[in-house]
Formats: sequence, C-alpha cells, structure tokens
Amino acid sequence: MLIINTTYHVSNSVEDRWKKWVKTEYVPSVIKSSILINPRFHRVYVENEEDSNTYALQFEVANLDKMEYWFEHYGKELNAMTSDLFHEDVLGFTTVMELIDLD
Repeated sequence: MLIINTTYHVSNSVEDRWKKWVKTEYVPSVIKSSILINPRFHRVYVENEEDSNTYALQFEVANLDKMEYWFEHYGKELNAMTSDLFHEDVLGFTTVMELIDLD
C-alpha cells in the first residue's frame, strides 16, 4: 500500500474557500475513480508566515502503476484546476510513501 501525500501552503486570503473546495469538489473527484482511496485531510503545525497555513491531503493507492495511471488520467486535470482557481495562493508538493509494517 502506498500513501500519496500532498502538502499545501495556503494563503489566508483563500484558506476558507480552498478548504471548502477540497472537501466538496476535490476529494469527491479523486475518490470517484476508486483508484485513490481513504482520504485524510490534516492541518500541519509548522512555523508559517503570518498570512498562511499548511495542510496535508493524503490518499492510499495499491501500487505505483495505479498511482501513475491516476495521475495521467485524472490528476493532471485536477492540478490544473487547482492552479486556475487559486493561482499562487495555494502551492503544493507531493510525496509518495510506502507503508511499512512494524512487525
């Protein structure tokens, strides 16, 4: 199982609108494909500039092939939509993590 984590730096000027959009538009669009599952949305407590906050959005995916398929067929469009709606007020970077059992 892989975890796709996207960390966002969000300007206070769009924060409420962006959070609502993530909950009502972005996440439903992502999980509709059934490729990325189990969404989790977090506020990240780090030292930020006074006019911004940091968030992380995570999904699970079975393997790298499915993740690459999702990004190619769905993710590019959603990333473009995010950029069109929020411009430089929302910046993100994605990391992919593999879940390792502690046993």
